Amino acid sequence: MKRFSRPLTSLMLAVACVLTAGASGSVHASAYGYSYNNIFGLTISNPTGSISVAGNTDISRATATLNGASVIRGGNGFVDAQQAALGAVTHGQNNFTRQGLGSTSYSRGDAQIISSQIPPFPPGATSTHSVNVAEAFMFDTGSADASGRNGSNTGLSVNLVVGAPGATILFNFRAAPFMQVYLDTLAGPGSASTANMSVSFTITNALGQTVFNWSPDGTVGSGIFRGTELADAADLNLSYSANTLTAGNLLTYDPLGCGAPTGTGTGTSCGGMFTALSNNLVAGNYTLTLNTVNSADLNIIPRVVQVSEPGTLALLGLGLIGLCLQRRRH
Repeated sequence: MKRFSRPLTSLMLAVACVLTAGASGSVHASAYGYSYNNIFGLTISNPTGSISVAGNTDISRATATLNGASVIRGGNGFVDAQQAALGAVTHGQNNFTRQGLGSTSYSRGDAQIISSQIPPFPPGATSTHSVNVAEAFMFDTGSADASGRNGSNTGLSVNLVVGAPGATILFNFRAAPFMQVYLDTLAGPGSASTANMSVSFTITNALGQTVFNWSPDGTVGSGIFRGTELADAADLNLSYSANTLTAGNLLTYDPLGCGAPTGTGTGTSCGGMFTALSNNLVAGNYTLTLNTVNSADLNIIPRVVQVSEPGTLALLGLGLIGLCLQRRRH
């Protein structure tokens, strides 16, 4: 009985292992999402009538989730939520610029109310400035999401003034929204990267009924209920997504041409104008709710790589060689 040399046997085993491994399996994929909004110079005034403030609660909240693990920071009564961070986060607290794509997964959310008109914070403040960011990067399979939220709930009491039965409220601010999403070509069907943004102003009466709502959508006269919109520079209420149809492309939402935020992302040199006036509010008690949220959601499903036809033939050939060698041994 003739034995075959060890080098030949080792080579055959190595080739077989390589071809078998290539028969089916998953590949590494990546996804990225970044959602940012900088709202500044926000003033709330009443050009007609008289309004007094009964009370106010600021809200600054940040969340991060990475492959099932979650962290929540801040909430009601906070003006500067601690950054919620999981994974390979390198950006520190109140750094709202992009960390970007990398080679290790991470998820982070951050929110800060830099100044507030109601109540004056810091003392003497006459306008509101708030910044949100949500950013996540996923390498390989899994899921991640992040959010940054700033807002306030303000109790308003509208007082009758002789000759002016009721009051109107005027909202005026500037904003610089920016979002990016990416999904590479190795992600399988069903994978997606989504960046989300929302900004809304809502007034409810003592019965909980909505008497005014404004959600800027980039079109003057649209996105407003019981009020008049005077300026609407960009859509601040949208979802921006990348999927397998756009795989391999970094998609950017930069409607005002301000570019990606620089420094710490709190600058006020660029931004579009947004202005709206409520309809007349009759005397009574109201609640004004300001809500700004940015979030990012990633989901990667592995792509299964099937063996190619030449590979199948190679495996068949190896099997035939093995049979021939076996016969020669007898």
